[in-house]
Amino acid sequence: MKRSLLILPIFTLALASCSGTRDLAKTLSGDWRVTSLDGQAVPAEDNAPFLGFDVKEHRLYGFTGCNRLTGTLDAKAFVGGKADFSRLGMTRMLCHDDKYEAPFTQALGKATTSVVGQDEILLKDSTGRTVIVLQKK
Repeated sequence: MKRSLLILPIFTLALASCSGTRDLAKTLSGDWRVTSLDGQAVPAEDNAPFLGFDVKEHRLYGFTGCNRLTGTLDAKAFVGGKADFSRLGMTRMLCHDDKYEAPFTQALGKATTSVVGQDEILLKDSTGRTVIVLQKK
């Protein structure tokens, strides 16, 4: 009897952690369009920057407006408020009419914290100022 009473809470915790992982994947996974860079609105255009999150593969990807981004993702840390874009790789194409890449990559370099909501992600610098706003596509 005592043994079954001990197993029940452990089983309940295991189910809760699986549910949390599924909710995390559902909320974060997919593409997020950049709607603001350092307080400046970014209109929805074909060449607008975005970030994408693949929670199952622990992968981050995106587009700067010119070049592609790729990197690893610690989804639990990111949802928990820690943003780290220090290990991103990027293609090196030359785009003459690019207006987003420099501000986007600079803002990613400043981002240290993340606030993840259902339809919006705020990336903030070390002072708490929002440097990037992302909206779920």
